[in-house]
Amino acid sequence: MAGWGDDPVLKELVEAVGDGWKPVKLAEDRDSPGGPYDVVTVEKDGETREYRSDHLHFHRYVEGLQEDYGLEYS
Repeated sequence: MAGWGDDPVLKELVEAVGDGWKPVKLAEDRDSPGGPYDVVTVEKDGETREYRSDHLHFHRYVEGLQEDYGLEYS
């Protein structure tokens, strides 16, 4: 897992959620090189986007999404 520095993917995800994108799925990708990654799928107006990161800040944010949106890893 990457360290505590800046994570541009986390910034994009936080902005998307702030713009009304709703987290609908959480997953962990252990098979991709460089992983494992936390993967968050968000949805808005029938469109979906996926954000993935191995960064510790991203993981902590995902833990908050679990609580806020009642999601579990699939």
